[in-house]
Amino acid sequence: AAARLLLGRTDHASVIVRTGASGCVLAVRGGEMTRVPAPVVQAVDTTGAGDTHAGVFIAGLADGLSPARAAARANAAAAFSVTRPGPATSPTRAALDAWLAERRG
Repeated sequence: AAARLLLGRTDHASVIVRTGASGCVLAVRGGEMTRVPAPVVQAVDTTGAGDTHAGVFIAGLADGLSPARAAARANAAAAFSVTRPGPATSPTRAALDAWLAERRG
């Protein structure tokens, strides 16, 4: 509902709304609303998870990822970050890639 409301308030932008441990909702202008799930993890400290998500999402878009792929990567980075104590736990690109590869098995 929040993504739909925010999308209606802008003429050009798309919207992403974090939904905590479940991931986010992506509302791309001219497209569908998409729920993008987050990896399930045991949270230790959620401090900085939103900042991690925002930074990785923007970095993904800057790297040429589609909004959905950037959102999935941002969800993974936020999930990674909450498994570590402290506020400065955003993973590096290499650490996130390794963590995702490890989870895929």
